[in-house]
Amino acid sequence: MKIKTIEISGFRQITHATFNLENGITFLAGANNSGKTSLVELLNCIFNFGNEKFSGEDFSVVNTQKWINEVLPLILAFFQEETQKESIISNICNLIFPDTDEQNEIIIEPIKLKIQIDYDAANDDIRNFADYIMDLDPSSSSFYFVYEYNVDNSLFRKNLINHYDKLEHRAKKILSDSENNNDANIKKIILKVYFDSLSETIRFTDSKFENGGKVDRRNFIKLFNFQKIMAGRTLDDTSTDRSKILSKNIVDIASEDEKWAKTIESLPDTILKAIESEKIDQIVKDTSINSLKETMSSISMTNGGQANEIIIDMDITEESIKSLLKNITSAKYMLDEHYLNESSQGLGYSNLIYMHLQLEKFNKTIDPLLVNLFVIEEPESHMHPQMQYIFSQYLLTYFASRPELQGFITTHSHEVVRGAKLSQLRVLRKVDSFKCSLYDLRNFHNNLEGTPQLLDFYNYFYSISFPDIIFADKVILYEGDTERMLINSLLKADKTPFPKLKSQYLSFVQVGGAYAVNYEPILKYLDIKSLIITDIDYGKECNTKKEIEASKSTNDSINKLLNMRAKTENTKTIKDIYSCRENKEPYALIRDNICLTFQGEKDGYTRTLEEAMLCKLYGIKSFDTQTKIWWKDKRKSDNLKYSIPNDASIGVRKIINSTSKNKTDFMYSVVLNNKLTSMLPYYIEEGLKWLEK
Repeated sequence: MKIKTIEISGFRQITHATFNLENGITFLAGANNSGKTSLVELLNCIFNFGNEKFSGEDFSVVNTQKWINEVLPLILAFFQEETQKESIISNICNLIFPDTDEQNEIIIEPIKLKIQIDYDAANDDIRNFADYIMDLDPSSSSFYFVYEYNVDNSLFRKNLINHYDKLEHRAKKILSDSENNNDANIKKIILKVYFDSLSETIRFTDSKFENGGKVDRRNFIKLFNFQKIMAGRTLDDTSTDRSKILSKNIVDIASEDEKWAKTIESLPDTILKAIESEKIDQIVKDTSINSLKETMSSISMTNGGQANEIIIDMDITEESIKSLLKNITSAKYMLDEHYLNESSQGLGYSNLIYMHLQLEKFNKTIDPLLVNLFVIEEPESHMHPQMQYIFSQYLLTYFASRPELQGFITTHSHEVVRGAKLSQLRVLRKVDSFKCSLYDLRNFHNNLEGTPQLLDFYNYFYSISFPDIIFADKVILYEGDTERMLINSLLKADKTPFPKLKSQYLSFVQVGGAYAVNYEPILKYLDIKSLIITDIDYGKECNTKKEIEASKSTNDSINKLLNMRAKTENTKTIKDIYSCRENKEPYALIRDNICLTFQGEKDGYTRTLEEAMLCKLYGIKSFDTQTKIWWKDKRKSDNLKYSIPNDASIGVRKIINSTSKNKTDFMYSVVLNNKLTSMLPYYIEEGLKWLEK
């Protein structure tokens, strides 16, 4: 049995999401505060019978505020119109839970999960699930459950009565003093009544998540073998640590072995015999009697003369022996015949061993009659990147070799994402302060199957550049190293013209002019604001404005992206390409979240970054020419590194062609001479302004 799908609504910042799990292992990637821990806590509340339970704090903040702002003025109106307690209580209850079908309930959207569990009809034993079969079709091999955490009508009335006096006092105070209308306290009272009235229901249903019947929570939990490792795991790290987490886990695993069990079973008698032979138990008894004589005398003076003796006796059991072993055993590392303590290897190594031990403990509890789900939150904690990658590869192999086990891993590690497959990845991205969106890359992967070349591209380049994209707030896609040097240096400058971008999580992805178009599908799917910076690349032989505008671009990404936007396959001239840009802007919006920027008229009709930078600095156009002496004087005064050909008439293109093997040196000279701003091309400047918005 495997969990196929969990459809979530109304939970914290995950207001609506469909979460599909792989049969083997599923990775959930997201930046900090994107909702990964919330999702783990959600699974824990549903599938684990413990202290973790939902509360009103787990409702969507947006939905809660919307509800309280809607009902507060209506409740205040009841207090203004009525004086009888029972009438006001009835009015409030009827407001929230109308008696007629014509009116909808005014409630906070409940936390609801629709769960689909699939099984293999040929191999799985479904005896534990048999009572929940709703579809008698032999071809159907799924069970369906709905979990709901919602307000209960009768509990709401009861709690409203209990808090009525506080509510009435606050309402009358607000109504009598409209100028000092502080409604924060009355909102707290109303929400407390609401949150104290919440209850959970679990139902088994048909494939439409309808009909069916109720399931007792205890019976529902018994269908799952659920274990989690949270990110905040305690491990020994210093010589003063005494928790001995690894040692205790090793004892737990060893205790499952038959030989261990037989040994432990005989230990109490063995220890007891040793104690009796040395008469230790009698010595303890005698010592306790002598030590407590005065105390017993004092007790007899105050308890009516009762003279019962208090002694210390020994009760040696298997549990007490196991507890003793946990306290006296320690995990040791043997290195060159030297034994090192548990804390000697550091947190990363201890974390690795701890997770291996937890996996082994869970492996011993796997039950083919249950859904066996193992969750690890951020396995990369305290590990260096190479260890993160190797461990993620181990997890892939581990779960692949255990078909009865299902794994769910959350991560914010580039290396863990790099180790996973595209189809195994789910991404959580924060879209605003109180909302995040879940993206299922299995669906994205499946949609690519109709375009084999693009699928091959993603499979090949996935591990190279994809992890940089999914954790970013925004993405800059660029052609070469000089673009990256320019933008990185510009954003890191103390007086950068783009302070907002400086504080955001940006990813830089080198794509080249031919391959930027291949990233459009994933940028669209993840809805990441992205700037593509590329060269217009018209023919090098063009030396006049007329020739340039009549020429065509050899940049495949520009041609395909603009054709995609215009829904045409016509090859455009440079003049056509210029006209595709936004009004009075040097860029074209391919989608609302994807901007393509390249050189244009205000960049001096240039065709590359370096040409545009020199034209900006010297106020010239690409087809303007100057003497060699003019260029030498400019180079000397600006202290820039570029080559000057030995020609009588020299334009900027000849300068860049002569410098083609030293473009990095040229960019270094720009950075070191503080000319980033004065040489920043217009198309890049305006593109970054768009990205910063």
